[in-house]
Amino acid sequence: MDKTKNIRLVKYKELDLPKWDHCIESAPNRRVYAFSWYLDGVAENWDAIVMGDYEYVMPLPYKMKLGIKYIYQPFYCQQLGIFPMPGADVQKQFIDIFKRNTRYANYNFNSYSDPALLSTFSVKEKVNQVISLLPGYRFLLQEFSKHTKRNLKVAIAEKVEVIKGLRAQDYLDIKKQHLKGGDSQVGLEALNRLMKNTISTGQGVIYAAYSSVNNLCAAAFFLADGNRVYYLNAFSTEEGRQNRAMYAIVEAFLKEHAGSGRILDFEGSTIEGVARFYRGFGALEEKYYYIHYNNLPLPFCWFKR
Repeated sequence: MDKTKNIRLVKYKELDLPKWDHCIESAPNRRVYAFSWYLDGVAENWDAIVMGDYEYVMPLPYKMKLGIKYIYQPFYCQQLGIFPMPGADVQKQFIDIFKRNTRYANYNFNSYSDPALLSTFSVKEKVNQVISLLPGYRFLLQEFSKHTKRNLKVAIAEKVEVIKGLRAQDYLDIKKQHLKGGDSQVGLEALNRLMKNTISTGQGVIYAAYSSVNNLCAAAFFLADGNRVYYLNAFSTEEGRQNRAMYAIVEAFLKEHAGSGRILDFEGSTIEGVARFYRGFGALEEKYYYIHYNNLPLPFCWFKR
């Protein structure tokens, strides 16, 4: 079969989801965000571009506004793009059909995309941060910054205790009290669905930190898939920030998983203080690519990003 002649836009209801998930599962650039069950949990709607018999796929989450269908990046869905890793010819074909079927888009291509081939869009390089868990903990500890080691000493002195297995509802109840600018009710609902879908199966787990007087002061939700574990969401109360509880949580995770061969994916941050927190544990940068595309007719050019 000549796959170059069999690339098409496929509506969600027409997708063969077992074939879709098999494609993602076997892809070298596999990301949990692209599985059908994950997209169902975070995207308002989604269709896809498919090549051949699901040899290559590209999810397209979308919303409707003023009768206009537009592509967007859902909450808790850092990278999408083409799976498995596309060669230049395949990526060009996907981009061509994407542009022919899209009037407006804000979308993140995964780190295995060729940014040179995205040049027909407005492109911005973004940074993810990851740690290889192949080495043992002693080696990982050597990569901690002085700042991180100092904050871990504070957590120890403050008698912060970390446990696994906090209930999702307990997490969300505290999270709602400490919402920040990047959170919203829609985001919390998506997070709730992800937790319900994964904690019961052991794929997701919450690490919780308690203060010396037994207050829940910080927690982090980790989601495992394939060889990656995603630091998908976290919060700290004011007490948790004071006693450096989040440092204790990440250290507890690293101690448990060091030598596993997995990758801890922090998902990066554009907030320098958060990015510094990740770098302080020895996280390395991994690029991915945000694209903006606006081909709307003139009366709709005010359509916001």
